[in-house]
Amino acid sequence: MMAAPVKDLPKSPRPHFYRQTFQAKDDKLLSFFLQKTPSVLLRELSSFLTDSVDLPSLLHETCDVLKNVTKAFGVTLYMVDSNNNEIYLTKKKVSEWPKYRWKIEQGTIVAAFVAYKKEYVMLDDVTRDERFPEGIARKGEAVKSVLCVPVVTPDGDCLAVIELYRQSDQGSFSKDDLKITIVVTGWMGAAIHQNQQRVALKKQQELNEYLLDLTKNYFSDTVMMEKMISDVVKFAKKTLGAERGSFFIIDKENEELVADLFDEGIDEQDTGLYKKNTKIRFGKERGIAGLVARTGVACNIKDAYNDPRFNKEIDQKTGFTTKSILCMPIMGVEGILGVVQVVNKINGGFFTSTDENLFKTFSVYCALALHYTKVNQEMNKMMHVSNISLKLLRLQIKPCSHDIEEFIQHPDPKVTPDFYQFSWYINLNSFDQMPQYCLYMILQVVHVSEINIKNMMQFILSARKLYRNNPYHNFEHAFNVCHCMHAILRRNLKKFSVVELKALIIAALCHDLDHGGFTNNFLQLINDDLSQLYDESFLENHHFRVTMTILNDCEIYSNLSETTYKIISKEIKEAILATDLALYFKFRAKLAQICNDSLFDWGNPVHRNFVKAIMMTSCDLSGQCKPFYVAKRITDNLYREFYHQGDMEKKMGLHPLSIMDREKTHTIPEDQVQFLSIVVIPCVDLLRVVLPNTEDLYNEACALRDTWQEMIHKRGTTPSK
Repeated sequence: MMAAPVKDLPKSPRPHFYRQTFQAKDDKLLSFFLQKTPSVLLRELSSFLTDSVDLPSLLHETCDVLKNVTKAFGVTLYMVDSNNNEIYLTKKKVSEWPKYRWKIEQGTIVAAFVAYKKEYVMLDDVTRDERFPEGIARKGEAVKSVLCVPVVTPDGDCLAVIELYRQSDQGSFSKDDLKITIVVTGWMGAAIHQNQQRVALKKQQELNEYLLDLTKNYFSDTVMMEKMISDVVKFAKKTLGAERGSFFIIDKENEELVADLFDEGIDEQDTGLYKKNTKIRFGKERGIAGLVARTGVACNIKDAYNDPRFNKEIDQKTGFTTKSILCMPIMGVEGILGVVQVVNKINGGFFTSTDENLFKTFSVYCALALHYTKVNQEMNKMMHVSNISLKLLRLQIKPCSHDIEEFIQHPDPKVTPDFYQFSWYINLNSFDQMPQYCLYMILQVVHVSEINIKNMMQFILSARKLYRNNPYHNFEHAFNVCHCMHAILRRNLKKFSVVELKALIIAALCHDLDHGGFTNNFLQLINDDLSQLYDESFLENHHFRVTMTILNDCEIYSNLSETTYKIISKEIKEAILATDLALYFKFRAKLAQICNDSLFDWGNPVHRNFVKAIMMTSCDLSGQCKPFYVAKRITDNLYREFYHQGDMEKKMGLHPLSIMDREKTHTIPEDQVQFLSIVVIPCVDLLRVVLPNTEDLYNEACALRDTWQEMIHKRGTTPSK
């Protein structure tokens, strides 16, 4: 009869000898894969995926141990075939085992019952138990007492059944025998389960690493389409054991398939060189590849010539005889990118479902590689188009020979005594002399021996050409910013290095190159290309890029080393980016705190950078540090530009700021008082703290604010605080 389940069984340590035995073969194999290149991995991938631990051999050893410990006459191991719902003997001789497979059910042998119930059975006399009419598998012996125990994992999967038996003269199995057997089999079930999980995880990890290595092999460098196709076809032929491989790329424009065949020169040295035999084009409506291209469904043809879907035209053109075909779609984000096909199993027969699954897994990575290759090709095309456009741009931005000649013949402007004052502003009648003034100001801060005069002239004229005809952000504004920077530097030449002087004066002149007349916020609102190209400070980054475009073509400074040129370029970039008011408030707060704490140090590079940033902003805002009649004209031009943006925002259904709404011109005085009080005056006030000889900028800004306030007072209104 069936014994009751045994409770409170002692716990045992993990069976290290099982775990170590399980690991030995897999670790050796996986180490082999890790040491190989992606091309070798391709050839061995199928064996890696299908390999498994030899459990029966390990369980047989355990059975022998249990037989000796329990003093059983014999032991039988049954393995479970879950697919067929059967148990079977792993060692059999026809004379001893007339039957070696049984359905997992009740009413036959003891082991089938145990596998069905997943519970142990301990019998004193198996011949008297009506539940087991067939007894045990072993026949011809006087078997009486039976101890049959399942090997079950923690997940409830029965892996095997161990059946111990004694003859009639040996007596029955005891509870101690049962305890030992249950402990060992339970121990084994847990160990096997743990190992299965470990092996599955390790194989998955190794597979992921392999596929990542393969992906890196394609993505780490520019891969030619032919090289990518060669690797894919090589994988198909070697791993699946095919005679020939083809890769079909869909020509979407002509709705055709283009086949590049790599079936010659099987390379045993693994140099990756496969000879492309021929190229075939045919419509998507024909052949197996056409079928897969249309449907996106894999196709496994066991007998090609007896399948009406097969296109014999290919064989007629190549002189090849096709027997079996496995064809797989290469799926991309936007649909089918191509089709990969292998033909004729080398050892005869046809491609199996295992081949299909393996091929399908790798086809995903083929799609990534193909998509990347196509994107890379498009990127290369665009790069060449960009280079051509850049050459055209460089040709167009060069000043005409007449302007250069005029500049060379008349390089000196008429400089009046007040030119060196911050309040100076160029006369409208002298606008055509701005390039000459620019050259003069540059020569005031950089020694003539360090300047290539002719190249500098060309650079200034090119910069003028690249400023758009905006009401405010134009060359006139750039010239005014450059004049203010010249005035600051001229007063403080000893505080700045030669590199800083060279960079700051150029940055001031070029800080708004190719300005479109719109704010950064508006560019982001309309998803302008500049807002997509840069993470922040869209305009300022663009101004710097344009600056470098003309600077790289004009060697304005003589005998610069590559290192010095990079330092100057970096200084120019930082200076131009500092004109973004969003960054200005951050710099101002940090520098103000340093000055308030009396910690400012000219020898500290961070402090110097803050000062240069405030200098750039002060120069950019210096139009508000002029006498009222000058500042009013500048302000009017700025509002003209703002109103244009405001009109566009209204057309988009938005509500522009008051300074950009032409219907709110009556608020201009209040807006100017607020802008001067919050932005301009704090900036130049901080500048005069570190550079006291710039105090005139502060005084002019305060005077301008007072004038606007007086206008408000006369109008009978009070400015908002």
